[in-house]
Amino acid sequence: MRGRWSYPKWVAAVVSHGAYKNGGETPEHYIWREMLARCGKDARYINIRVCDRWRKYENFLADMGERPTSQHQLDRINNRGHYTPRNCRWTTRSVQQKNKNSTRRYTNGKGTFTLAEVADEVGISRALACWRFREWGTFERNVRWRELQRRP
Repeated sequence: MRGRWSYPKWVAAVVSHGAYKNGGETPEHYIWREMLARCGKDARYINIRVCDRWRKYENFLADMGERPTSQHQLDRINNRGHYTPRNCRWTTRSVQQKNKNSTRRYTNGKGTFTLAEVADEVGISRALACWRFREWGTFERNVRWRELQRRP
């Protein structure tokens, strides 16, 4: 399992937050540690901060709780916002992918969809949906679809 590797037994004895169990690091602690590291070093996160409260693991865990399943990841609701209790949630990878700034969205006046959702809605493959929009400017004949502007 990612983020789970053995620590010396003395680590668990001196750490008070309980994030090292059964000889390994808990998934929530690994995610918290990676969040702090990303915001401190990764150029893509240069303007993203972790709130002061979450600098302490116990507070992060109290606010977020344990992740619901092993498939859940930490996600910022507003991608340009900081890591705070109001802006973070546990989500699956598919939900997280839809929340990216680079994800294109389309509408037919009845709803807003990603390319994958349009393909499912229309009953065609993603590749065909991509081709149709590029070639036809729509996904279905006689149905007007338009691409929405990306988030600023």
